[in-house]
Amino acid sequence: MPKAWEKLDLQGEGLQKVQIRLQQMQKKRATAYLRWLGFVFGLHRFYLQRPLAWAYPVTSLIVVILALILPWPFALALAIAILLVALWDLLQIDRWLSDFNREQRKAAWFAQQAPAAPKDFRGRPENLDEAAQWEKELRAYKNLKESERGGHPTGQPVEKKGFTPGSRRMSFAEQERLLAEISRKNKKDEG
Repeated sequence: MPKAWEKLDLQGEGLQKVQIRLQQMQKKRATAYLRWLGFVFGLHRFYLQRPLAWAYPVTSLIVVILALILPWPFALALAIAILLVALWDLLQIDRWLSDFNREQRKAAWFAQQAPAAPKDFRGRPENLDEAAQWEKELRAYKNLKESERGGHPTGQPVEKKGFTPGSRRMSFAEQERLLAEISRKNKKDEG
């Protein structure tokens, strides 16, 4: 998918804003692997915000100090141990990256604000009289809308059928019957 949508600003909230924020928060695979090259300083662990990221620089410093004090075989053994841990980290980067980005997606979605209340929203009524009035208004509105269903344009059921104002519109079948009756009447008058 092209990344053109990232440059497009629709001046809106919603999904586009969440996706743009998510793109900024998520970590990139290439960057994580490049930072692994600085494993002696734990750059990859700091980048992925792993616990104990500080252990790499501290351990590296200790190894350097011990290399200066101890004979070289011991220093070499410590360096090999650090290298083995770094290789293990290299194998874990994909999993850590997935875990980090999944947590970022969750945070981005759960951070969305709920839409604001309508302009004149008063909340729930605190007394029963107000609640009863609200329910009465709702019932009246619902009854009005139900009476406006097809064939009742005035809001009141009308028994008179036809095309005059205030009458109920005839159904297609009723119109066909009317036309057939007019046609029969015209044939009788002609014959």
